[in-house]
Amino acid sequence: MKWRNLTGGYFNRISDMAKMSPHEILGLEPGCSQQEIKAAYLRMVKAYHPDKSHPFMARHNQEVIKLVNAAYEALKGDSL
Repeated sequence: MKWRNLTGGYFNRISDMAKMSPHEILGLEPGCSQQEIKAAYLRMVKAYHPDKSHPFMARHNQEVIKLVNAAYEALKGDSL
């Protein structure tokens, strides 16, 4: 696999994700059930887990996981 846009970096993507709502980060619609929230969270964790990614992407994935965890914490207590 060849990496593209190495000078652009992934930090712009992280800052864009940080501006999203918790629903947008997890890819959910407002009003979703707790099961849907948990399933989306687990799907994102599996996709971005730093230990299972290429070493080049590990730092990026750590930052994404922080945002995913914060989004999950914000939504898991909601009873929608």
